[in-house]
Amino acid sequence: MHKAAATLIVTTALWLIYGLFHAEQLVNLESPEDAMRWSEALGIGIVGLALCWIPLTLFIVATVRRIPPERGRIAAGIVKICGVVAAVFVLRAAYVWVLNPWLHYWYDVLPPFWDVLTHSVRFNFVMTWLIVGVSYVWVYWQNAQANKLRIAELEAGLTRARLDALSAQLNPHFLFNALNSIAELIHIDPEAADRMLIALSALLRFSLVSPEHEVRVDEETALVSKYLAIEKIRLGDRLDVRWSVDPDCEHALVPALILQPLAENAIVHGIARRLAPGTVHIAIRRSADTLVLEVRDDGRSGDATPREGGTGIGLNNTQARLRCLYGENWALTLHTGAGEQSVVRVELPLRFLSAANDAIGTPRSATTIGAITS
Repeated sequence: MHKAAATLIVTTALWLIYGLFHAEQLVNLESPEDAMRWSEALGIGIVGLALCWIPLTLFIVATVRRIPPERGRIAAGIVKICGVVAAVFVLRAAYVWVLNPWLHYWYDVLPPFWDVLTHSVRFNFVMTWLIVGVSYVWVYWQNAQANKLRIAELEAGLTRARLDALSAQLNPHFLFNALNSIAELIHIDPEAADRMLIALSALLRFSLVSPEHEVRVDEETALVSKYLAIEKIRLGDRLDVRWSVDPDCEHALVPALILQPLAENAIVHGIARRLAPGTVHIAIRRSADTLVLEVRDDGRSGDATPREGGTGIGLNNTQARLRCLYGENWALTLHTGAGEQSVVRVELPLRFLSAANDAIGTPRSATTIGAITS
């Protein structure tokens, strides 16, 4: 329907313009005795030309659309197109035959129909074949645009399906880690395990509220705070959590659960590996048109290998989700300082809810520095 409407609009516009141009030429002939009045010239340009060639052109385009140049069927297609061209000659001749007594443009005295048909072939041969060629170009362009749109829709659907699969993978991973923490405490400190179950229940309720793949920063920090509350119960005074969130970033968009695997990485590979207290510092700030997320810990033991029995899903999943959402327009970097400090930094395009429907993935120079697992 969209293709047909576009073809009708373009064809009508072009032939009306051509009819007006032809009428203007008839009015402004150099020979005064041959010049016409505008009313007569418009009748010839619009009625005599445009109103005839508009349906004929639509007929040619519709036929061309049904006869694509396919390998092995070119000869049959040429025969059909020749038949269509012959039909156009006949229809044009019939149009002239019917309207000439009214317009008196083509003949002063109307000849036999055979003569009109002969003149139609002679005068419209080049025009008709030109329309056939332009029709093939037009149909090819429309099909190419439709294919581009179809490919874009398929890619968007594939990206959405992959994000759904990654989210489905991440949620059981997070739940598995949380239940492991509860299992460690249930025989040692039942009251603490009970508090962890309550916190986990609140966290799951919160995470199921919105199925979107992107959430606001304030929603993401509230979600991760519940996870950190669980870890705080498990580690006690060994874990100190500090936040630094710029107020103007609170409504910026980030991938849902982007901070949880970063915080988990800091706790598992840093805080939980030593007996001394440690700090996890989560900072979110704006840098020009980039949103920067940083998770810093001061308890890394010097290597980034996962603990024994770890699945390695969390941060690997994070990188895959970032690639799906932003193409190459993101960066995830790991920096380990001279001491035991380490920083995981994620850089994303700064976008707010009003721009959530904009295209994602504008190319930017960003690379992943260092492989991180959890």
